[in-house]
Amino acid sequence: MKTQRKKGEQITLYLTQVLTGYEVIPANWGWHIHKADEYCGHLEYQAKLGWDGSALNCLPMELREKLKNFTQSTFSMSSATT
Repeated sequence: MKTQRKKGEQITLYLTQVLTGYEVIPANWGWHIHKADEYCGHLEYQAKLGWDGSALNCLPMELREKLKNFTQSTFSMSSATT
């Protein structure tokens, strides 16, 4: 359980660094993403599936690419450690 929590904290830190100008709020299953007074939607991350959620539609392509790169690097790290 501690490993799950630590992973969630690491992803939250990553999101706050990448999504500058957005507010990242941890939720039970993922994160709520806001930009100023606008609610962009919900964002989830699953190791085998990558990113999902309505917030993706709100994000510029450049940020979606950064999230995709995070997914690819995470797959590389997890396959190297297993």
